[in-house]
Order: sequence, then structure tokens, then C-alpha cells
Amino acid sequence: MAMTLLFDTWGTLVDNYSIADVIEPYVGEAHTAQKIAQDWRTHQKWAMFYTTLADSFVPHPGLNEACLRWALDKHHVELSEAAIKDINANYHKLRAYPDVVGALKSLKEQGHTLKIVANPTKKMIEEHSKFAGTFPYLDEIISSGDEAQAFKPSPKVYELGMRRAGCPKEQILWVTGHFWEIVGAVRQELKCAWTNRARQPMLKIGMTPTYEVQNLQELADRLKREGRAEPRGPGEAARASAS
Repeated sequence: MAMTLLFDTWGTLVDNYSIADVIEPYVGEAHTAQKIAQDWRTHQKWAMFYTTLADSFVPHPGLNEACLRWALDKHHVELSEAAIKDINANYHKLRAYPDVVGALKSLKEQGHTLKIVANPTKKMIEEHSKFAGTFPYLDEIISSGDEAQAFKPSPKVYELGMRRAGCPKEQILWVTGHFWEIVGAVRQELKCAWTNRARQPMLKIGMTPTYEVQNLQELADRLKREGRAEPRGPGEAARASAS
């Protein structure tokens, strides 16, 4: 049975840390660029969490720029205003993870509908999806920032995704690279898949993804092997393993 897969994109389809390629010409050293990229991404995540939790929404790309400035300050790197604006404007230059494009192609061939439900603006998502090569496989791009004025894991984001899925709730699979997003999906009683590339341990709080895989291709292969038999419900682990 065909499903609607609702994807996160930052850290799920595209690698935020690849923005170091944009930073490096301005700082002149790869290691420093990588450290700035890492801290930019870390603070970006925290800023999205606490602004949403405080019901004090700050939209992208402004929030993203503020987090870039924070990361530069942390590393005592001074850049011109023009340089900061240029780096932030090029945040769409994020590479897809190596498995992603092939996996999306496989999922489309299996008959699934593929949509993004993510925090950045729709324009930002479109731009980095085109750069990464994922855009041709997407049926729709939905920005929680634009439409719900909230970031994950706010229930508003999942409610938006469910409204726009175009199918019964039982036919939705929420796909993300982040465990905190899995917690929100399970809370909404959605089937969900965790692409755990970093092989992080699972926080034992009773929130278990329907699928846990190391990359998106493993998920595509798993769904293909199942022939789209009804997946297990939330809370029932279906860890993907080689067979």
C-alpha cells in the first residue's frame, strides 16, 4: 500500500555541516570553518527549540543569521557585514547525504508520495532541495515556519503535516534524522522512521520509532521488502537490519 512520507530536511535529507564549504573562503582555514558550521547548527537547533517553547516565534532566515553571528562570536572571528550576509544567503548550499537521492528515487518508484514538512521558509527549502538534487522527487514542500509559525517538535507542526498529507493518518510515515522529532511524532500517534546516521543511543523514555535505520536507503529497501504490508504502529520497534 502506497503511503505519504513526510520528511524533515535539515539533518535528514541534507547535511547542514556542509555549509563549512561556504564559510572556509572567509576564514581561510578548513578546521575553523568546520567548527563554526558545527556551532552554527547546534545553536540554530536550540534557538528553534526555545523560541517555539516560549511561544516567541522568530522566523528564518533572520533566526539563522542570528545563530551564525553567535557562532562567529564564540570563535572570535570578525567578518564584515557583507561577508556575514553572503554566508547566510548561501545557506542553501547544503549537500544531500550520499544515500538520499537514490533512496528518494526508489521510494517514488514504489508509489509513495513524498513531501517535506520542515522549519525553514518554503523558499529556503526549495533552494537547498534544488542544490542538493532532491527537488525532482518531492510532491510538495510545506514550511512550518511560514504556515504554523512554529518549529519542531511543536504539535502545531505535526498537525500541519497531517492536514496536508492528503491521506488517512494511518497511511502517513514521518521521516526524520532527529530523535526529538520522533518523540513528537509518537506523541501524535504517527508511524515514524528515525534515520540514525550518527548511531546515537535511543533515549529510554518510552518513545520508540516504528523504524530505526542508519540511512534513508535502508528505509527504502525495508519498505520495498515489506511490499508495503501495513507497518507496525508507534511504539513497536521495527529496527532495520540486514537480512
